[in-house]
This record gives sequence, structure tokens and C-alpha cells, in this order.
Amino acid sequence: MNIFTIDLKNQPGELAHVGEALGQGGVNLELSAVTAGDHGLVCLTMSDEEAARAALDAANVPYTEHPAIQVKCADQPGEVGRIARKLTDANINIEGLLPISICGGEVVFATCADKLDDARRILGDQVVG
Repeated sequence: MNIFTIDLKNQPGELAHVGEALGQGGVNLELSAVTAGDHGLVCLTMSDEEAARAALDAANVPYTEHPAIQVKCADQPGEVGRIARKLTDANINIEGLLPISICGGEVVFATCADKLDDARRILGDQVVG
């Protein structure tokens, strides 16, 4: 699994261009967008990463891919802090955290880290993908 990041100008039409390109490519996505000043960073997970690459390339949208693991936890206060503390104590830096599912009292996050294999080991059975 990868989290895709796209740096966009903070202006009308930028996100529409990306969304339309992916839609035309038959790609379903989860989306989190943040703007800062004149740019916005869009973080996405895709239903079909190969089709996403093809659609973004065809639309001339530059992107970066970040390898990620899927981590599950209870949908309750303090869980992200607990996970972050486990990784911090192992000197692992979290580079991305994107919720991809919240259902039945459980949350699944796509998580990027500077030491992904170590994060997978530290989080153990909380890693679901």
C-alpha cells in the first residue's frame, strides 16, 4: 500500500482536475487535504494504485508515493497517542497518518514511517496490511 501526495496550488480547480483524472481512470480514493499559504498538500490512498499512476501521469499531475502499512485500533480517545508513543519509544518517525476506515468501533489508518519494517514489528498484530 502507498499513500500518494500531490502538491497543488491553493486555487479553484486544482482538486477538481485531480479528482476528475482519477475518476476517468476508474480509481476510487480516500482523501485528506490540507492547505498552507498558496499551496495545498493532498494525501490519497487509491483502490487501484497502478491505474492511479496511469491516470495522474496522463493528466500531467506530479505526485510522490510513500510506502505505508495499515494499522488498526479502537475508535476511542488516546489510541493515536498510544500508537505514536510506541513508535516514538522505538525512535521511529511517523511521516503520514491517514484514516481509511472507521467502522464498528475500529479505525484503520494508512501509516508511513521512516523505518516501516521496524514499525510493522513494533505494532505487531495491530498491522493489518
